[in-house]
Amino acid sequence: MRVRLAACAALVLILGACTAGGAATPPGSPPAVSVASPPASAAVSAPASPTTSAVASPAPTAATSWGPILDRVPASFPRYPGAADANGATSDPVTQSISTSASVSTVSGWYTTALAPLGYKQTSISNPAEDGSVVAEFDGGSLASGCRAQLTYRPMGALTFIFVLVGAACPSA
Repeated sequence: MRVRLAACAALVLILGACTAGGAATPPGSPPAVSVASPPASAAVSAPASPTTSAVASPAPTAATSWGPILDRVPASFPRYPGAADANGATSDPVTQSISTSASVSTVSGWYTTALAPLGYKQTSISNPAEDGSVVAEFDGGSLASGCRAQLTYRPMGALTFIFVLVGAACPSA
């Protein structure tokens, strides 16, 4: 323990001997910063350098009435074949907004099948609302604690819009 504290104290003295410009204090000169030795019971650790930091940046999220969501779908999240981006189709925050000419029942069945092998289990699906939209809830708890997704399938003219919410607790990669 004493060797470890001595090594840490030496590191602090060496770091303290450097000026803001990166030049070392000339030999024989007093250090620019006065550093006291840490008490024997204190644990001293050097700050991590940016090149050795293992902390990953969290994925960007947005707040919704449903709960916090990822700003982008994970790369592994399926996309209905041939669906087009539908950015701006809703003013509500969504993880993904796409459209297709397929029917609501076709799209909802496809997502139920496509999400199952990825670890999402459909827990509910609503009856069609007045506008024909259907909301499906999925539990992704096998992927991560609290992971869930919600897909809204909304018919609008000849298109079906798919509004995807992927919970912020889900893996983002």
